[in-house]
Amino acid sequence: MPLRIMEQFVFWYPAVMAMLWVFGALLFYFSNERKGALPLEKMPFVSILMPAHNESSILYPVIEQMVELNYPNYEIIIINDGSSDDTAEVIRNLTARYPIVRGIDLKPNCGKANALYLGLIASKGEILVGVDADSYLDKNAIRYLVSHFVNENNGERVGAVTGNPRVRNRGSLLGKLQLCEYASIISLIKRTQRVLGKVMTVSGVCVAYRKRALLDCGFWDRDMMTEDIAVTWKLEKKFWDVRYEPRALCWMLVPETVKGLWRQRKRWSEGGLEVIFRHWDIFKSWRRRRMTPIYFEQVLSFMWSVCWLIFTIILICMEIAGKTVFTDYIWKSQFLSFICLFQFIVAMFLESKYDRDVLKNAWSVIWYPLFYWYINVFIALAAVVRAILPNKKLATWKSPDRGITQLAKEAQIAENGGTDEIPEEVPDANENKELTEEELRILRLQQAASGLTVGDNEGLIDPSFSIPLIDGSEDRPAIDYKIERHIEYENKQVLWKRVIEVILTVISWIYIVVYWLFMVQGMFLDYIGRPVKEFWVYTIDSIHQTEEYFSIMSIVILLEVLLLILWKEYNYRLYGKRKRRHFKPDVTAEELDRIFELDEEMSRKLHNDKFIVVPVNPIPEGMGQGRKKKKK
Repeated sequence: MPLRIMEQFVFWYPAVMAMLWVFGALLFYFSNERKGALPLEKMPFVSILMPAHNESSILYPVIEQMVELNYPNYEIIIINDGSSDDTAEVIRNLTARYPIVRGIDLKPNCGKANALYLGLIASKGEILVGVDADSYLDKNAIRYLVSHFVNENNGERVGAVTGNPRVRNRGSLLGKLQLCEYASIISLIKRTQRVLGKVMTVSGVCVAYRKRALLDCGFWDRDMMTEDIAVTWKLEKKFWDVRYEPRALCWMLVPETVKGLWRQRKRWSEGGLEVIFRHWDIFKSWRRRRMTPIYFEQVLSFMWSVCWLIFTIILICMEIAGKTVFTDYIWKSQFLSFICLFQFIVAMFLESKYDRDVLKNAWSVIWYPLFYWYINVFIALAAVVRAILPNKKLATWKSPDRGITQLAKEAQIAENGGTDEIPEEVPDANENKELTEEELRILRLQQAASGLTVGDNEGLIDPSFSIPLIDGSEDRPAIDYKIERHIEYENKQVLWKRVIEVILTVISWIYIVVYWLFMVQGMFLDYIGRPVKEFWVYTIDSIHQTEEYFSIMSIVILLEVLLLILWKEYNYRLYGKRKRRHFKPDVTAEELDRIFELDEEMSRKLHNDKFIVVPVNPIPEGMGQGRKKKKK
């Protein structure tokens, strides 16, 4: 009996949740997203916070684009957190070049959350926008984010707004898979969670905060692996509204090695589990009942990973013992693959409005249910031990896996005839205006692979990147993102990897197409009373079983749609028009000085200096550490 329950849970949980995300996202689209962006009634001063650790090779092109955003009142604060390269010197040069750029050089490595603390103290704006150092913001992204905070219709309730991250490096299979994941999994989930009233987590790569809300909830947790997940829950426990803005696009680099992907996802899983353990007290208060759906979603996702592994091991043991059990398992896996593909189709429809290039990589989605799912399952299980054990140290960071580096290195090896040696002297692209396009392409690849910074950074980013703004009357992103314009994004992996990828992709698609052709034909023949030709797992029993699955899923979908509509209407009527908060005054520098116990000299430098060197971390030791100490 327990094994039967586990089997049903392993099969039905991903199917039910996928349909919930699909129809929740569609409800969000037709009731919110399609109506257009909120009006920008005011333009308050905005501070963009950019923590950086060993980012010297990418800061120049990123900042060059960031200083041209379509917003009149903002500053950029780059916080160097204990880098071992020349990031600090790059930041100093950028502060001298651009009036709106300021820099903080923190000598010890204290983690991203700690860097955000310093940026918050130094910031002049009440609205803070957090971005990663490898990310390009869409030119209108700040406008879309800020509109939620200043809108007269409940804008005072908004504590944070998360943007829509898009993948830049799409040359490798892992890059394409993550492109599909962000489009079809993460974006759908955030839309659905917004319909349910609570967002599980903001995206740290592109998020806007109200400074008053951060002060109210206790800022970021410095002892947690994922400060963005933790602060989202803290804001919502204090009844601040966290929203999702799909029009606020942000273009980022993702890991393109299995090791880099493992490290990133393990950190995410640890952060999710830490939230479960730290915020179970939401059940103590009836006022926090709206957080229960996202809490149970997180718990059930982890339980599914554990149950899937246990159930798979049991099936393997039974198969070894001589019992044929994998036939039914294979059949159910194929049905789930169909559910996943339907989810991807809906996601492509929603996301192609913001990223036209996503459709070109749609064929790669076949890998997601066949391969990528399993990686995430094992990553979730590997994160358990780290999440359970108490973390007495601050969460520091290491140099991230930059996909561009791997791509450029592989391309350089190919260009050099199989060697990865970089020429001792690489000329500046700006000094070679007469070079052909192909020569310039090779030159820029050399610069990317060697990590060199280029004069005015024209070597790493095409000058045509700044595209004229689209007419504001159209609800479309300001940057018509042409992926082929950026030399580091158009590179493909070496030929033999590409060939293997294409062959396996074609085989996988043939497998799925044959399955569904047989099912359609079989159900039709069964309906008209004609015999069905059986082979391998394709039997008349499997056809009847699939018909039963579709019947059950139809009922589940109807119930989910009804639940979503009723829940959304309930939230709107109970909370949508209620003025529970009023616009509070902006947080002052004096308030922050008192909270962080800053001396007068440090306070003056952080608030006024263009570039400041901080030899010792000024943030109080106990600040941002959420684990409560046991009373003696």
